[in-house]
Amino acid sequence: MFKLETKIKFDSIEQAKNFHDSIKPELGEEFSRSKTHIKRNGEKLGVKINASDRGAMRASLNSVMKPLDLYVRLEGIK
Repeated sequence: MFKLETKIKFDSIEQAKNFHDSIKPELGEEFSRSKTHIKRNGEKLGVKINASDRGAMRASLNSVMKPLDLYVRLEGIK
């Protein structure tokens, strides 16, 4: 079992809420090899991933990081 827990801090509550709302539909999907949970608390997002193997962990992490990279680029966040 592979586990990852981290926090992502945004510059404002609004940015955190906007990103959380944009990624929420993808997190509703069920996967047999991994589970991803994201919880917003103010300007921070808590990310927890549990995966059965390395490949599933990488895929789950990418499902959060790729949209985050795109959001940062589009919003011009530094």
